[in-house]
This record gives sequence, structure tokens and C-alpha cells, in this order.
Amino acid sequence: MTITHTGPEPPGDRPPGGSGLRTHDEIGRFDHPLTRMLLASDGFTTPALAAILRTDLHVRVLRQDDIAAGRLPTTVTDALGVSGSDRVIVRRSCLVNADLVTASINYVVAVRAGAAASGMDDVRVPIGTGLISRGVSQRRHLLRTGVVRWPDGRLCAARAYVMTLGDRPLCYIRESFNPDVIPPDHAATAGADPPWADEPEPARPGSFLVASRLFEAHEFLGSVQRGADSAAPPIRLRHSRPGPVQPHECEVLTADLAKAARGDGFVLHLGGRDDASAGDDTRTVAARRALTYAAAAVMTHGLGAATVTIERAPGRHRGDLRAAAALDEWPADRLPITLCVNILRRAADRSHDPVRRDLLRAVSGLLPVAAIAPPGASELHNWLPLLRISREPVVPPGQGPDERWWDRSAHLLWLDDRAGALAHDRMRVAIHAGNPVAVALGPATTPDDIEFLCRTLNPRKEPGRLTLVPRLGVARTLDTLPSLFAAAAACDTPICWVCDPMPSTRMPHGGGDFGADDVADVIRAFFDTCRTTGTVPGGLHLECGPDPVETLHRVIAALELRATWSPR
Repeated sequence: MTITHTGPEPPGDRPPGGSGLRTHDEIGRFDHPLTRMLLASDGFTTPALAAILRTDLHVRVLRQDDIAAGRLPTTVTDALGVSGSDRVIVRRSCLVNADLVTASINYVVAVRAGAAASGMDDVRVPIGTGLISRGVSQRRHLLRTGVVRWPDGRLCAARAYVMTLGDRPLCYIRESFNPDVIPPDHAATAGADPPWADEPEPARPGSFLVASRLFEAHEFLGSVQRGADSAAPPIRLRHSRPGPVQPHECEVLTADLAKAARGDGFVLHLGGRDDASAGDDTRTVAARRALTYAAAAVMTHGLGAATVTIERAPGRHRGDLRAAAALDEWPADRLPITLCVNILRRAADRSHDPVRRDLLRAVSGLLPVAAIAPPGASELHNWLPLLRISREPVVPPGQGPDERWWDRSAHLLWLDDRAGALAHDRMRVAIHAGNPVAVALGPATTPDDIEFLCRTLNPRKEPGRLTLVPRLGVARTLDTLPSLFAAAAACDTPICWVCDPMPSTRMPHGGGDFGADDVADVIRAFFDTCRTTGTVPGGLHLECGPDPVETLHRVIAALELRATWSPR
């Protein structure tokens, strides 16, 4: 096997594309020896940071795009020897430890062909770790050291270099180091430091560095409707879902639900406070959209695995058609990014747990990085998951290209335990539709009911086709849920089990005496029951109340239990 090593840069050698700056003088400006050592190191950064933190580090790739080299500044294209229509991969990532402390945020531009050959397009492993595992010999040419802004606005130490394989440039990397980990204190120069000028334009949209004032939902959303908030517009993502739901989107969701049922992902399903009181205007829909993305970002970052994100569409009750119209006014590919960040910040400020507080603040800084695509980019990976829609099956299904029948009003068909007289008709549509189906289970559910649902809704035992959502309360979760698990196992039907910690019978507008402690107790009971029975906890369903911060803390409670879950 080839021994991996990093060759030192020859004395006096000016790297290709270099700025001509005297890098040893730049490094000497920093006060702390640890900072100087890390910036001057010509070894792999991941093991160096891991040694400093005395813990393993894991990569979180925020987004990865394919773009033309001509869209990059000459700082990068000259260093890589690319131009014009040459294709490059732009990758934004961070390294985190087991406590989800962000050690560094990294901006990488890699030559497309070289990235594929060396495994640098693999989003599952840090670049250095991937090269070591492949036994790839590489060299690093330091271009610059200095300071940039950490997402919270503080100065942090940074360095940029070109990694080469032999004489061939492989990638340009700029690493920014957490100022709480690597001290950024440095001596000021006589003039202002030159800009780094290494990102596609626009390098930093106005919505990235969010104002310190925390907006209330109605403040931001009111300005969105008037079109007055030019500094922080909604960001258009690639999550475009024009027109009716497409059959292939339902098939992708089915595959994602199957992964969650195996433990390779987690379902996050968010809806309104109840069916009848779902929001009926654009403001409410946008606020729920922002909360959904904020919660999904927290879960994805915490688990390091895909989050299957599903938003409950408004029902078709009297008054809810206004909400459906509002959903069209604020389509699924729009993200109110400032509102997302402010929800996360408010949740952090109200958290008494320092680990939770740091997690929320970190995600608030990383979310805009994942949301903003370079101009002209073709997306390869995104930390923010695709948003899917669930709804009761009330629209007659339409035939797909493969002659199967599909309900094209939603990706996931939702059968509620409170449907009453409509239950039979909705079940009939769900049986014949190709969409995946989720069924809420009330406290009266028996093992025979589970057997019926398995035989009726998933007779071919297709993974991901059937999701069951028990809403049983603490006592029944501990006492009854094991028998429901056993009934599904006896049918040999794959099920994605999703916890709903709210009671089956709800008071109007979220009222009643079911508090935050009760919700946490049900979530804990669900995970305990899954652990004792060897069942994979597939996800969490929440009906969002008026306080988005409370919803986020419930999501984190599930995250903490899922991150440490293992069968007994």
C-alpha cells in the first residue's frame, strides 16, 4: 500500500495562484502558539484538530454543487489551473465533535475529474480521511493566512492552500477555525487586509449575516408580503415542486421512509395545532415553513444522517381552503431564511442547557450556508432535506406513467384516528394509491387492528409503504405499544414507527393541561419501548403550537434520545 505523506513546500517556492504575501509573516501575527502551529502545519487538518480537541471529528457537508470554473474568481482558477467551462465542485462543510461543537468551517473548490478519482466527492468522510484511506500522496501549497468572520460575526483564524497530487492541482481549500477552539488574537497591520476574493459572486448575500435584533414572526412576514424587506428575501431552493405531486417523488419518499425504518435516517413530520385551526394565511404558512426547516436542520446536523422532512398541509375543512391558497402563495421551494435563523436564536437564548444552546446557535449560523446556492450551480448534495407534503386522501387519485394510481395532492397520505365517518372513504383511496401511507393510532388500537392495517395497506410488504404513528400517552406507550410492535413483526410487514407525543384527544387551539413535561415523558417512553423491544424509532410527529421555540426543544429531546439509541 502507498504510504500517505505530505511533502513540505520547497524554500522560496511561490505557489501557483499565490498572492505573493509573505505567509510566514502572516502567521507570526497571531499571538497564540497553538494558532501559529495549526496555520503553519502541512499535515492533514482533521487529525490535527482532533488532537487539539482530544476527540474524534465528523464531517457535515452543508452543500455540494457543480459549477463552471468561469464563475469563480481568478484567485481560485489560477491556483487550480482551470478556466471557462471547466467543471469544478464547490463544497461547504464543517467538522464537529461528538458534542456537536463545530471545530472548523471549510470552503473547498475541487477539479471535477480529480475529485471523483480521489474520492473527494464523497460527502460522508472528511477530505483528509478519504485521502488517507485511499493511500493518496499529496502536497499542500499555502496561499494565505489571516482572519475571516465566523457565522456569529466574530473574527476567526483562517488559512487557504492548494492541495496537489504530484504536479496536478486537486483542490483549493479555505479553512476557518472556531475562535473558541483556535484563538484568533493577532497583531493588526498598517493597512486593511486585502479581501480573500475566493468565492463565486455574490460571496455573502445580505441574509447571511443576520441583524442582531431578533424579529418577531409578524414583523418579518409582514414585510415579506409587502415586498419591503430587500435585505433578507426568501431564498429560492432547489426544492421546487411545481404543480401536482409527481409519482417519482412519492417513490423517493417511500425509499426514504424505508431507510428511516432501518435506522438510516429519521422522519420529522410537522403539522398545525390541529386540523381545524391550521393557519389560514401566508404568514402562518411561512412561519410553519421556517420552523420546519429550522427543526430539520437541527435534526440533520445532530444525527449526521438524512432527515425525512414532511409538512402537514392544511385540511379541507371550512376555512382551511384559505390555508391551501396560502400554501400556493408561499410554495414549497421558498425559505424565509431570516425567520429560520431568528427562531433558532430565540430557542438558543431560552435554553438553560449549554449543549443545546450551542447546538442551536451553531445551526443558526450554518443554515444560511446550506440554503444559498452559487449562481448557475447544479446541486449535488444539500444538508437541508427535501420538503414533502402530507394530507388526508380526499382528492381522487390520478394514473401515473406506469399505470399505477396516485393521489397527486400529497406525497404522503395521512389517515387520522379521528376521521370518523370519512375514515372508510379515505382508507379506500389509500389502498389503491401508490403513495406511502401514514396511519395515526389512538389509545383504542389493538394488535388485531395492526394486523388489519398491514394486510390491507401493505399486502406486498413493501419497505417504506406503511408508517404507523402511535399517540398513546405515557402509560399505554409503555404497556400497549410492545404488543403493537409484536403484531407488525408477526405479519413480517416492514413498518416505519413514528412517535406522536401529543394526546389523541386534543382541546381546541392547543388547550388542555398537557404540558411540555408530558410531551417529553411520552417521547422518552417511546424510545425506551423501542429499545427494550429492539424496534427502530423511525421518527417524530409534532403538531406545532403557537410557540416555535417549544417545538424546537421537543425536536432536540428526540434528537438526544435517537443519537444514543441502540437496542438492548
